[in-house]
Amino acid sequence: MQRFAHFLRFAASRLASRLSVLLVAGTFVGRLRDAFVRQRSEAYERATARNVLPSLYERHPEAGRAPRRRVGLRSVPIDAIVGTMRHPSQNSADFLPLPKLRGENWRARWQRITRATDQLAMLPPVDLVQVGDEYYVADGHNRVAAARRNGAVEIDADVTQLLVPGVSRPEQVAFDASSLYGAGEVRQAASGRLSRTLEQRPSDDRLSRRDLLRGPDEGAQ
Repeated sequence: MQRFAHFLRFAASRLASRLSVLLVAGTFVGRLRDAFVRQRSEAYERATARNVLPSLYERHPEAGRAPRRRVGLRSVPIDAIVGTMRHPSQNSADFLPLPKLRGENWRARWQRITRATDQLAMLPPVDLVQVGDEYYVADGHNRVAAARRNGAVEIDADVTQLLVPGVSRPEQVAFDASSLYGAGEVRQAASGRLSRTLEQRPSDDRLSRRDLLRGPDEGAQ
């Protein structure tokens, strides 16, 4: 009996020793993995920061004299947003401010935006200028950056077309599935608030299906 108890204690000690080794090894591997991921992320951010976001006025110096045409609210593909209206550019290729411009105020604002996007909250539309098939950010660089990081395909934007000489004139904007014309009224109606364009009719001024199917002679009776 004593030999059996001694054997159990010995086996338990060996098992505990092996478990501690496995725990140490697992912790070490986890730290290596985290360090590897962090290094890749930092390398990506450094590489991205070296690439400055193109400025509209660098690509199209004549843009300052080009006529403008207001389009309004639309859903714009993220990949079509290629630059900034700032000149010189103050943003890196990921649409975030250049590293030397990322102060505490920006970090707090960035955290609010990323928290809102994680919670699928509705953010204000960004302001974009369209030149041909490309779009440049006038306001909302951080919102574009957050949308790109979250893998968004499109973003709501208030669009103004810039008719730059030598660039193909954008096609006339049509009312399609991507158009958000009247989005303010639509969102008000969805939230239960009345739109200023909504016509109110009293309950006694409504036609039933039978009234609509009734002929003109029957309606006179």
